[in-house]
Amino acid sequence: MEDKKNTTVNASSKKPAEKESFFQSLLSSLFKSSNPEAEKKRRLKNLAKTISKTKYHTFYRPATGEMLAPFGKLIFDLYKAVSPAQTYFRNTQNPAIFKRQIINYIMSENQLALLEQLDEQKILELAKTVPIVKLKQDIEHKLQVFTNDFNETKASKADAIEKSFSIFQDFCTFDFYMILKKYDSSYKEFSFNALPRLEKVNGEYILDDLKDFLAVAYSITDDSIDWNPLFEMFKATQSKELVSPGNWKKIIAKIKSIQTSKSLDMIVQHLAEDFAYETKISYHHAPIIEPYIEKIENDTHVLLQKIEVEQKESKASSICMQIFGTATPQSLKYFTADFNAPLEKKSLSVLEYVEPLNYLKTFLVEFVKKTIREYYDVVVIRGQWDASLSAPMSNAYQELLKLSDEVTALDEMMAEEGSMGVKVKTLLPKTAHDAGAENIINRVVSDANEMARGYIIQGTQSLIIIGKTIKQLIEDYVLQKPVIVQNWKELEKFFETPLKEFSVDVYKKIYLFVQLMQTYIS
Repeated sequence: MEDKKNTTVNASSKKPAEKESFFQSLLSSLFKSSNPEAEKKRRLKNLAKTISKTKYHTFYRPATGEMLAPFGKLIFDLYKAVSPAQTYFRNTQNPAIFKRQIINYIMSENQLALLEQLDEQKILELAKTVPIVKLKQDIEHKLQVFTNDFNETKASKADAIEKSFSIFQDFCTFDFYMILKKYDSSYKEFSFNALPRLEKVNGEYILDDLKDFLAVAYSITDDSIDWNPLFEMFKATQSKELVSPGNWKKIIAKIKSIQTSKSLDMIVQHLAEDFAYETKISYHHAPIIEPYIEKIENDTHVLLQKIEVEQKESKASSICMQIFGTATPQSLKYFTADFNAPLEKKSLSVLEYVEPLNYLKTFLVEFVKKTIREYYDVVVIRGQWDASLSAPMSNAYQELLKLSDEVTALDEMMAEEGSMGVKVKTLLPKTAHDAGAENIINRVVSDANEMARGYIIQGTQSLIIIGKTIKQLIEDYVLQKPVIVQNWKELEKFFETPLKEFSVDVYKKIYLFVQLMQTYIS
């Protein structure tokens, strides 16, 4: 591991440059513990001597604590070599594009084709012509095939490239210019025609820069990294070469030589007077396939859900306009969106059937109690037909009248003084510090939702029974010899509009309303 490579050279710093006499050694051992400052100076002196014997001793002058021209030249050469990559990374506005390039690079042709079909605009276009149920099935199948193709081999390859890319990017984007600027304040960024003035610079002035440099530099010497896939990807995805593979190998060799010599580590120790200093390698690396799959799945599901909601709302608005003459009929006072507003702010459960329950109540009041009642009073009450055939319609009609009162009762329960509303109103302020209050509110709202759903299902079933019966009666009315109702001619006089036209209109309204309710309970 690199941590082992980056450990400081404590052992070497303890070796004296020259053989001490017996008495010198004795005196040193007797007094070093009692005079820490003297011991520190002695160790610094020995460390300086060790640095002077290393391959890169020309980087530093221990006596004055100055970083010298050869180190500046090293930084300049590295800066020049990676400058195209640094410019490219700096000019890329969306850094996430790099991870996408890696993922796209390891995808199969089939995956790339599926990815195009999973594009948001493509799905939105399909939604205009394909029923939502079929659309969801098709997209889910494509999504499953797409994600399943990310096998372990591909995931490992992507993660390996991402790791090498992260290390490469961190090194190439290191602020080499800042170090050169401290050598030569007049040096201009990305100026490579001539060397800046690289005489010397106070080591303490660039100590932190030096530590940061070592942290990114030593990361590229990791022998476990295979750089070939990264450069193959660059060749396939970039229009220009960021750093040539040959130059990159030379950079790694140079850094590895410096790392092996431990020259710069000891220079940092000497400048910081910190004999325990070790270079800590750090780079930003994380698996990329799993988060990518999770994101594309979530985005696709959210999009499908959005399409479904929009289609449902569009369909509901269209049907409401045909039935009621308005897209948003409102008949309830308390079972409304206003009731939900304070609950949503606290992330509590909300009333889920506000729209359909309001539609149901409006239909019961404006259509069942008027138009259907008129039809019922004439055809069922005055009509001459078998009671066993009329009973289902009669029972369904009575159920709807009863249901209207039950919906009103539920609505009143949600009022501030109602049995449910008062609990919510009382407990809502307590939810900030009482989890029990949240649970009670959620249970109250859940009970209201269960009742509302039950009423919607019950009302829909009753209307289906009435609708089917009216359809049979329409078919019977047009027969030369009716089978169900014997006195159609007599009943016609009770309607201002032709009986068939009236009957068809009632059937259509029921059919539309059943469709409307089914979008909420299917």
